[in-house]
Amino acid sequence: MRVPQVVSRLPLAAVSVGALLLVAMPALPASAAVTVTSHFILTAPGNGTFAAPINNGATNGAGNALLFVTPNYSAGGVCGCVSDSVPTGVVYNLFGGARWAILNLDESTAIAAGSAYNVLVVQRSNPSVFVQTATTANTLGGATYINSTLTNGLPHAQILITPNYDPGGKNGVLNDHPVGAYYNRTLKEWGVLNEDGSSMTIGAHFNIMVGSKPSNGGIETLMQATSNNTAGSFAIVNNKNSNGNPNAAVFETQNSDPGGTGGTFDTSVTGVEYFQRPTDDWAVFQEDNSSMALGTSFNVLAFSS
Repeated sequence: MRVPQVVSRLPLAAVSVGALLLVAMPALPASAAVTVTSHFILTAPGNGTFAAPINNGATNGAGNALLFVTPNYSAGGVCGCVSDSVPTGVVYNLFGGARWAILNLDESTAIAAGSAYNVLVVQRSNPSVFVQTATTANTLGGATYINSTLTNGLPHAQILITPNYDPGGKNGVLNDHPVGAYYNRTLKEWGVLNEDGSSMTIGAHFNIMVGSKPSNGGIETLMQATSNNTAGSFAIVNNKNSNGNPNAAVFETQNSDPGGTGGTFDTSVTGVEYFQRPTDDWAVFQEDNSSMALGTSFNVLAFSS
């Protein structure tokens, strides 16, 4: 049975991302610079706030880097047993020092000590990795639509999504909703969709990765929850890089319309977990422990280590 997260609240409910910038945090040790696409696991220190600072050479001082984040319940195959059912994103320079942090988008729920996250870092944008900003021109209802030759008219395209509060440390906007990928068959465009049916926040930003080529070694798969791979809140991942490998780094984004043929919306925050027995495989699971609906689909990108 999963151990529930102990949630603590900040003393002032009105504290926001902007106000937290004024909080003095201990200096973090310097790290050697990393200039290529890379990935690592972040374990949160539990500092009593709704954000976990990142100290890594791939991200320190890299305000224009694009980060992709997936909660990891059992890093290295060992159960950390800490879940986070709040939508998460990334924020730059929150604690000063020109560093990134992982952010609970409700600006309230503290990230518990021991929470682990897989972090993928692309140093600079390119046609396959970019920031999507919701504007009045590209937003319809609950989705902001991507205009790219790599995705337009391509219902089988696979994209990863992570909310980015303030790309480059500017123009911060919160969109506190679980998001996924959605293909609009009328527009023939992929969009970032608020899975809970709420309207998309104008000005919200999202890091987008199209396909696996820019990932520097990841293998992508489209997985769907079926009666053969799903039990309770879990659906087992089938990916060459992750099968039987507790040290794999697995990233996922919910896909509400795989292949443009219709799909299932998932209003829960999702993460990944490793089962040593009986499957020795990774799974996508519902962070709030709700049942995984059959037909729910995910874009999965996995690295062997």
